[in-house]
Amino acid sequence: MTNNYQKNASASSIFRQNDSHLFFAGIGGISMSALAFMEQRAGKTCSGYDAVASPLTDKLRAAGIPVATTFDPSLLDGVDLVIYTGAIHDTDPVLKTPRERGIPTMTRAEAFGEMMRCFDNPIGVAGTHGKSTTTGMLASVFTLAEGRDPTVMVGAELSLLDGTWRTGAGEDFIFEACEYQDSFLHFFPRLAVILNVAHDHDDYFPTLEDVICSFTRFADLAKDGCAILNRDDRGSIEVAKRTAAPVFFFSRKGNADIRSENETEREGFWSFDAYTKEGLYAHIDLNVPGEHNIGNALAALAAAKLSGISGAEAARGIAAFGGVRRRFEYRGKCHAYKVYDDYAHHPDEIRATLNTARKMTRDPVTVVYQPHTYSRTKAHWDDFAASLSLADRVIMMDIYPAREAPLPGITSERLAKEIRGGEYVGDENAIAKTLLDSREGGMLIIMGAGDIIHLTDKILTEGL
Repeated sequence: MTNNYQKNASASSIFRQNDSHLFFAGIGGISMSALAFMEQRAGKTCSGYDAVASPLTDKLRAAGIPVATTFDPSLLDGVDLVIYTGAIHDTDPVLKTPRERGIPTMTRAEAFGEMMRCFDNPIGVAGTHGKSTTTGMLASVFTLAEGRDPTVMVGAELSLLDGTWRTGAGEDFIFEACEYQDSFLHFFPRLAVILNVAHDHDDYFPTLEDVICSFTRFADLAKDGCAILNRDDRGSIEVAKRTAAPVFFFSRKGNADIRSENETEREGFWSFDAYTKEGLYAHIDLNVPGEHNIGNALAALAAAKLSGISGAEAARGIAAFGGVRRRFEYRGKCHAYKVYDDYAHHPDEIRATLNTARKMTRDPVTVVYQPHTYSRTKAHWDDFAASLSLADRVIMMDIYPAREAPLPGITSERLAKEIRGGEYVGDENAIAKTLLDSREGGMLIIMGAGDIIHLTDKILTEGL
């Protein structure tokens, strides 16, 4: 079946017909690998490079996309366009070499932006928190709705898609829009969903005002469509005051274009009625835990309604959504522990996860946490200590540096001393031994955005 992007790819000013061989620098990332798969599906020859082998690079190779883990200039022979991730710097040979040869280069964000031009209804989901979950909800709604066949790009693995992407023959393109390095400003949404606006990515946005300005520019991109904004969030209200785009509000407190009423909770799972100004739109039963997911669902319902999807179809899609990978994901049992995996790496996200945990169990809640970047840890130091203290016990791993050099005095060992029930155990093997020795049991949450995911796999495959 010919998908919508394939039909319209020749109309793009960047993806020309003679751009037949695309090379992806940093192909092992979630969104870069998805882009490579989608371009292969659209008929392009794709290859790439990534310094680190992973299950994703294995999956790419299995699909016939060559991936090198050592860069050699010969990899660029016959290449028409190089697409690169923001983690690759101008001085890196993988980017410097094609420019010296005169091979065009473009960022991942620019590539996704060009792809979006091929659709009548691009829906971008942005926000400091909740992007992947809300994009997943929308993917479920649109995929199950009659007569819709969306193209989807989400920043985490979704069981519905058996991965992070799908290509469809319809006019809907649902995508996660990340604010880091202003990448979402290269996109072209008709509906710009903004879930919340808080200070994060401190290495790029010095202040909350910088974040608000960036999100306002993203909302402005939907001036010919609509910006969907959270009336319960102060940062989003500030964006609403400044944007040139028409605004459609969602809220749990009333006085909005779509709002929740009659909220009920059972063991961490919520149900509610969604009302618009015309009356009841849908009754919603969430199949993912957490009160914060009411807001995510309202945002998804707003985008569905503005795209002409009935309340009944929207409710069915939301009910069918079972979550995305590493968002309070239950992974299995080990000894007396029920093991969950969670991506939270900002104090607001940690607070939401642990509040959800408290609704779901009366057993002890143990968190193994790996802070993500020194700059974020420093900027939100007190909030990290307070939010992590909601757990009964917190075992701190060393900070995952990502793209950063260490900062003096910013360590997990020091932070652990300010967390109620906190302790520092830097080594993975020592953490496993610490958990085994205590045999406390209850809920065990492996939390963070770095390489801590390997600890979850280790615990479940090798035991404690």
